[in-house]
Amino acid sequence: MDTKGGRFTLDINGRTYSGRGKATIESSTISRENGANMDGTGYSTVKPKLAKLDLTFDRGVGLEWDEAMILADIDVTFVETDLKPKVTHLFTAASWSGTPSIDSETGEVSGLSIETDKYRQV
Repeated sequence: MDTKGGRFTLDINGRTYSGRGKATIESSTISRENGANMDGTGYSTVKPKLAKLDLTFDRGVGLEWDEAMILADIDVTFVETDLKPKVTHLFTAASWSGTPSIDSETGEVSGLSIETDKYRQV
């Protein structure tokens, strides 16, 4: 059995959805940019940002992409099942970002990110 990617659980409006998915995880809550001053010396700036989970999964999970679903606060658990020991990522009181896109050939839902200021790795 292929164990790449991981398993996710979405808690939305009191209902739980789960399945297998592929994720890109941005756990840092800061972003650093570097540049050069006019005299050639370097500088760095640091900006706050939300932790982010880019998640793609099968539309068979059963989500209905209506306004209530997109606007709801969600709790997301993503477990990297291919690692030993498994790594769990918690995105609490999170919000959707983006627009859901469904590939009719593969059934893959993409185009969405989950963002929060309440991220933990356990």
